[in-house]
Amino acid sequence: MERIGLLGFSVLGVAFLVLLTRWLGFARAPRLANPEAAADLAQAAIPGLIVAETALAVDRSAALVSATDGRVALVRVFGDRFVVRILNHPLVSRAGTVLRIRPDEAMFPETALDLGPAAGIWAARL
Repeated sequence: MERIGLLGFSVLGVAFLVLLTRWLGFARAPRLANPEAAADLAQAAIPGLIVAETALAVDRSAALVSATDGRVALVRVFGDRFVVRILNHPLVSRAGTVLRIRPDEAMFPETALDLGPAAGIWAARL
């Protein structure tokens, strides 16, 4: 009977810690504040990148950043941080306003971006 009490106490303790971390905001994925934040991340990650245009996803979890030299970078949430990748020959599909982009990097997952009316322009660019 004593073991059941200890088990119950342990389960309640773990549940309390999970709820506390969610309440404090540790379980939330980061979001991009604005297109300028995405451009800043891309410029910091890619030396010499000069931003020409930025498209922020509706949910602010990712963005596409085009450079003046024609390159396009993908900025997206990856765990608890943002990663930036230059898109060289990605696989791109479009369904309405949503672009699905699979970079040519084997271990990098596919990204879905809802770009609204700009989806067609960016699909053609990629």
